[in-house]
Amino acid sequence: MQYKNRVTILALLPLFLVGCYNDTFTSERKLKKLNDEYYPAISPMNEENQDLENVNRGFIKGTELTEPIKLGNTDISTWNINQYIDHMHGDAPATVHPNLWRMEKLNNCNGLYQVYPKPADNASSNDLKDGIVYQIRTYDISTMSIIKSKNGWIIIDPLNSVDAARKGWEIFKENIDPDAKLRAVIISHSHVDHYMGLKGVVDPANILRTTQSNYSDKMLNGDKVLVIAPNGFYEEAISENLYLGNSMERRATYMYGMALPVDECGSVGAGLGKNVSLSSGSLVEPSFEIKVEEGKMYNMSIDGLSISFLDAPNTEAPAEFHIFFNDYKIMCPGENITYTMHNLLTPRGAKVRDPKAFGKAIDKSIDYIAKSWDGRINAIIGVHHWPTWGNQECHTIMEKQRDMYYFFNDQVIRLINKGMNMEEIAEIFQLPSTLGSEYYNRGYYGTLNHNVKAVFQRYAGWWDGNPANYFKYPDAEVAKRMVNDMGGEKAMLKKAKEYFDKGDYRWTVELTRHLVFNNPENDQARYLQADAFEQLAYACEAGTWRNIFLSAAFELRHISQSQFKGTTDEFIKRATFSLTNLTPHYAFEYYSILLDGFRADGVDKEWIIKIGNDTHKLHLKNGVLHHNEISNGDSSAITFASMNEFAKDFNTNMSAVVNGQTTNSPLYELYQYFDTFNLAWNIIEPLK
Repeated sequence: MQYKNRVTILALLPLFLVGCYNDTFTSERKLKKLNDEYYPAISPMNEENQDLENVNRGFIKGTELTEPIKLGNTDISTWNINQYIDHMHGDAPATVHPNLWRMEKLNNCNGLYQVYPKPADNASSNDLKDGIVYQIRTYDISTMSIIKSKNGWIIIDPLNSVDAARKGWEIFKENIDPDAKLRAVIISHSHVDHYMGLKGVVDPANILRTTQSNYSDKMLNGDKVLVIAPNGFYEEAISENLYLGNSMERRATYMYGMALPVDECGSVGAGLGKNVSLSSGSLVEPSFEIKVEEGKMYNMSIDGLSISFLDAPNTEAPAEFHIFFNDYKIMCPGENITYTMHNLLTPRGAKVRDPKAFGKAIDKSIDYIAKSWDGRINAIIGVHHWPTWGNQECHTIMEKQRDMYYFFNDQVIRLINKGMNMEEIAEIFQLPSTLGSEYYNRGYYGTLNHNVKAVFQRYAGWWDGNPANYFKYPDAEVAKRMVNDMGGEKAMLKKAKEYFDKGDYRWTVELTRHLVFNNPENDQARYLQADAFEQLAYACEAGTWRNIFLSAAFELRHISQSQFKGTTDEFIKRATFSLTNLTPHYAFEYYSILLDGFRADGVDKEWIIKIGNDTHKLHLKNGVLHHNEISNGDSSAITFASMNEFAKDFNTNMSAVVNGQTTNSPLYELYQYFDTFNLAWNIIEPLK
C-alpha cells in the first residue's frame, strides 16, 4: 500500500532502532526462551529440503525480477522483491524466528514456473515451453495462475496491482506463448490482492457482458474475455474495502509492516507472501457471479475446458469458491488451502471467519475428487505460495488443513463450555502433534492465539460472562486511573523497567500502554514500550505479529507508519476516487456511512438524484440516510451525466464544507451533515 516513507525511515534507522543495535535488548538468551516457550522451531531449511525443491520446480530461468516493478509511468516502485532477497542469506539471525526466516526465504523465490505437467527435477527452460498450467509467483503477495484452454489461456487471480499483473502476463507471453489469447479471468475470492490487477490483463471494455444462464463458449470471440467471480463477490468487495476502508488501511500498514525497513530488524515478509504491492487498480464488475446452491457443484465449459465450481462462502473470504479443472484433475482451493495456518479473523479488521466452513469446503472438495476423479488428483494450485503435486501429497494437506480448522472450531467451543474465557483458552491451546508438526499448519500468517479468540468471538461475542468486564471504562480513562493508583508515572515506569529486565515483555507492554495513554508525551514510557514490542516481534513465528509489533515500535519512536498526514483534503480526494468506481446504489450506501447522524438529528429532507440512467430518492430522517431507486420520470431530479460528474460535485461541496465556504449546489445541505475521517488515526496513543 505504500513505500513512499521508506527512504526517510532508513535514514533514521541508526538513531531509532534501539532494540536492534543495543546488546542489552537483543540477548539471545531471552529470545531463545521466548522461542522455546511459544513457537518450537522445526528443522531449518537447507538445499536438500523437499519444500525448497518444490518451490524451485519448473522455474523458467530469466523470469525472476531484477528491477522493481514501477507504478505506471512514475519512478515509484509498486513491487520490489529484491530488497528482501538482498539481505536474507544463511541461517536466521537472532532477531527473526527461524521458522519465519525459513518460510520467507521460500517466499523470496519469484518468476514464471511450469506447474503441470509436473516438471522433472532436471528440466531445462526449453523443456518447460509446452506446459498446460503455469504460475507467476512473488510478483505480488498473491500468485497468478495461467491455464491452457482450447483456444487460449485462462488466468486465476490477476494480483493486487495493474502493473504487477501486466508484468506477469508479459513475462508469460515472452517466454511461453507470444500470441497468447486471454479467454477468461477467474477471481477466486473477494480480497483485493486477487482482483485489483484485472486491468493489467484485460481492457474493461472487452469484458464479456452476459449472465450465468445465457453464457456459452461461442461468446468468446474477438477480444471478448469472460470474467467470473464467486456469488456475492462485488457486494463483499465493496463492503470490506470501502465501508471499513479507512480503518482497514490504517491497520493493514501495521499488519503488513508496509513502512518498515526491509532488514533483519524490520520486515522480512507476511508469511502468506512477501508483502502487498502498491495497488494501482480498482474494482471492476465481473461478467457474472457464479450462483449455485450451497454444497452443490456448478459445471460449465470455458473455452473448451470442463470446469466445476464449489461455492465456499464465509471461509477465508465472505465470497469464495473452489475451482476444479476436470480435464487436468487439478484443483484451485482459493485461499482455503495454503502453506500456513490462516487467520480466522484478519488483524486488519473484517468479518470473522467460520472455521467449520473452512473444514466443510475442503471436505466437499475431497468428496468431489473421490466421486468425479476416482480419488485421483494431480496437483493443487493455490493463490499464494507454490503448488502441491501428487495424489497422496494433495490428499494429506487437504485432510490435515481440514482437520486443523475443525479442531479450532470443536475444541474452542468445548473449552467455552467449561467456562474458560478467550484469553484463558488462547494461553493453553495447542494443536495435536499430528497437525501441529506439519510446517504448512504453522502460524506464519495466522496464529493459534489469534484464531482461538476469533472462534470465541464468532460463537460467544465480545463479553466473557464476567460482570466486571461488562461495563468497563475506555482505555484513556483506565490509563489515567491506573497511573494514579500505582503512584504516578515515575513509579509505574520503574516497575515496567523491572519487568523488562526480567524478560517479561508482555507485561512491560501492558504497563507502558497505560503510561502512554495517560501521557503520550512521556518519551521514556514510549521508548520502553517500543523496546518491549521489538523483543516480542523478534520471537514471533508469524510475519503479521512481527510486523504489528515493529510498526508499533516505530510509531512509539515518533515515526509514522501511515502513508497519509491525516488531512481532510486527503480523505476527500480518496473518497472522490472511490465514488467514480461505484454504481449509484453503492455510492449512496457509502453516503449513509459518511452521514453524522448525531448532527442530523431532527432533519427531515428529501433529494431526487439522477446519475446517468439511474434515479434515486434520498431521504434523511431520524439521523439515517435512506435511498431507493425510482422511475426516471421525475423532472425535478438533480441530474449528473455520469458517476465522474457526481463525484466531482461531491469533491467541490465537501471541500467547501470543511473550509467553511458555501456553494450553490442543491446537494450542499446534505454534505453539511457528512463527516470526514482521519486517514492516519492514532493506534498506540489516544485519538486526538
